[in-house]
Amino acid sequence: MQHSANSSMGRMKKLAYAASGLLVLGAATVVACGPDFPMQLLDDRAGALRNTPANSFAWEAAHLVTPADKLQADEGSGYEQAVGQPDDPRSLRMIEKGRLDAAQWTALQAMRAAADGESAYAAGAALPPAIRLYTAAAQDFRANALAAARQRFEAVLALPPQQASERAVWAAYMLGRLHAIEGRREQAIASFTKARALAVAGAADPMGLAVASYGEQARLMLVGEAGSCNWSDFNEGRDCGQSIAPADFKQAIHLYAEQAARGSASAQSSLEALAAWSLGNAERSAAMIDDAVAQRLLVAYALARLGDVGEGGQAGGYDYDPTAPTSGSSGYADAARSDTLKPSPILVNLIDALKRRGLEKIDGADRVAALAYRTGRYELAASLAGRQDTALAWWVRAKLALRRGDNEAAVQAYTRAVQAFPRNDASLEPGNANLLMGEQGVLTLSRGQYVEALAQFHRAASETARQSGNGYFGMYGGYYNDLAYVAERVLTVDELKTYVDAHAPASPMPAPEAVAKAVQQQQGRQSRRWAAVGLSAITVEDNLRQLLARRLVREGRVEDALAYFPDERDERFVQSSYDAEGRETPDAWRLRAKARDYGRALERGQHAWRANSRAQGWYEAALIARRQGMEIMGYEQGPDFAVYGGSYPGGAGRGTGMYADESRPVPDNPQARAQADLPGPLVTDGERQRYAASEAKPYKRFHYRDVAADYAMKAADALPPRSQAFAAVLCQGVNFVYYDQPRAEQLYRRYVKEGAAVPFSADFGQNCAEPDFAAAARFPYVQAWRGARGWVARHRAVSAALLLAAVVGGGFGVAQWRRRRRVNKTS
Repeated sequence: MQHSANSSMGRMKKLAYAASGLLVLGAATVVACGPDFPMQLLDDRAGALRNTPANSFAWEAAHLVTPADKLQADEGSGYEQAVGQPDDPRSLRMIEKGRLDAAQWTALQAMRAAADGESAYAAGAALPPAIRLYTAAAQDFRANALAAARQRFEAVLALPPQQASERAVWAAYMLGRLHAIEGRREQAIASFTKARALAVAGAADPMGLAVASYGEQARLMLVGEAGSCNWSDFNEGRDCGQSIAPADFKQAIHLYAEQAARGSASAQSSLEALAAWSLGNAERSAAMIDDAVAQRLLVAYALARLGDVGEGGQAGGYDYDPTAPTSGSSGYADAARSDTLKPSPILVNLIDALKRRGLEKIDGADRVAALAYRTGRYELAASLAGRQDTALAWWVRAKLALRRGDNEAAVQAYTRAVQAFPRNDASLEPGNANLLMGEQGVLTLSRGQYVEALAQFHRAASETARQSGNGYFGMYGGYYNDLAYVAERVLTVDELKTYVDAHAPASPMPAPEAVAKAVQQQQGRQSRRWAAVGLSAITVEDNLRQLLARRLVREGRVEDALAYFPDERDERFVQSSYDAEGRETPDAWRLRAKARDYGRALERGQHAWRANSRAQGWYEAALIARRQGMEIMGYEQGPDFAVYGGSYPGGAGRGTGMYADESRPVPDNPQARAQADLPGPLVTDGERQRYAASEAKPYKRFHYRDVAADYAMKAADALPPRSQAFAAVLCQGVNFVYYDQPRAEQLYRRYVKEGAAVPFSADFGQNCAEPDFAAAARFPYVQAWRGARGWVARHRAVSAALLLAAVVGGGFGVAQWRRRRRVNKTS
């Protein structure tokens, strides 16, 4: 095998990654058009509760054995550095440089440039003995001088341990490779074993070669009559593996399991290939299950990588579609979820083989219990689940209790399963622990325990977000939508407020100085908002608090809501605008301040003494409702979908949203909509009643725009109909709902009926002037004066007579007053 001048040993690591891993299998990929919304347990409550408990294959493969040391795989080091990154610390170049001084580094580079080992050795006099010998051996290997390479690698290992330490693991690993190339299996195994022992004892292993040696050793076991079997042989189901001695095949599984347990993705892929090949034939798989590790491997693969069979696309059992209603948490068809599916014959054969061998010989009874549950062997599942006190075993017991209609037993079993966390008993991966808590929330909700269900979804959602680093998909994916549904549509606002006060504190606000420093370090490549988020992630609790704040605003409790909006100084929550090229510009307004302005505007509109002031209040509230309504009062889910910034008319919560069947009539009242959106036996009447009571008013997408239009009408109520302000507020109201013709016409017809002609009447609702409230305040007096002047102009004679009468009457009155005054003085 040829190697480039300066990469013989470095690329051995790469070789170990590819060859010992039987090549990396391609990950399943879902390609779809349009948005991919997160899964929601509450979309199919019955299916969620019937779903087969199963860990991912990657998790199970990494936990087939327990490592006896602290060695860790490193499958990202030892490669040639990327172009433009000559000082990448994980590159072979920098790993070899290590702590060498300038003269030693120059010598090492000269050795790497040499044509053979002898020339390289001569150029390395300035280097420590182990590095000099090893590098010369690597050049021998490159030149295919394998005997010379072997002698120098052995010479490294013959040095005193302290001198050999820097290259001892490397040399032992390469000796194993050389012995394998030359067909000396036992010597190769001994060398690989020595490489691991040296690393455990503390010898330097910056490229993870000790763990890679497990994979190299496993390849030595996979040799049949026709020679070594590679990944394509197993992937394509060829007969190469048939002639491998069963003991060797099982030993290969053990070695890959050790490698996987130390973090090797390559080993996981190898185990996947071996498991798939073994399960492809009932006799082959039956021959494997007398070995505990092999048995656990086959069960893990069966649960995580095989689908059950039915009509259509799932007929073969290999179709991966996590969005299908019959798919389990693994993304493959799960017969436990749907009566339209039958268990895969492969799973049936495996469970039958395990049963024939004897239940007392089953290793990992909780996993086999899950497999028995999925294949409909419920008595066997109960027997096996009863043998272990693990989270997974209790989860299976919960499923079995639900199957027989014993909800009380199911509640107890879920409780016992959840009690295993946060101390994980290793029967469930962290993501499945969150699914377990989410399912517990589904069951609790179905029993009418609404606050308790919220708490369970909250725990599942916050743990999912925490495990993903509080990134967007971790925070809004997982179980957040289930949590938000219960918080927004099931709990009363006071129940939610009490819960949030007790269990959902705001995350810490990053200091402005720290934000400024982070922006400076990024040299302007990152906005202050995202720099702040990098310092303190936005949490599920932050989102829950804002959901509550918007509910309170919708309820008219704006003052109560303010504390749940983010602090005005918190730059993580600054809203932004983007130009056509995607450049971000922070908006000047802040959520809490805008909500406060909205509350004051409402107060003015409702309680100001003067009508004109009330009109101004309603108009200011209308503008805020229209412009910032999504942020301060929008529904997290339907009909506004603030969770997605209003970009999609669906994808969260109940109802059909963007996937509605337009041929079916939409129910015309909240109770009917609740019945349509919440079908099935796992929904209480109380939940439907709460869902109907918490519905948007009006029940429209972007409902706050209609609220703004209502406020425009209220502003018009308090204005003189013939004033410019009257026309202007109605014009704005039409603009708020221009897309809703019946609603827009309602406002326009009022203007036509009551208002006066204005310059903007020609394109009413499109180009509106700002209302002149000052003029509107003077309007009644101006109108009265104009009316008086007009009447006088039309009735001049009468006006003159009235004026004369007024003057005469006034004079007579003055005369009478003076007469009485004189009489009073004389008396």
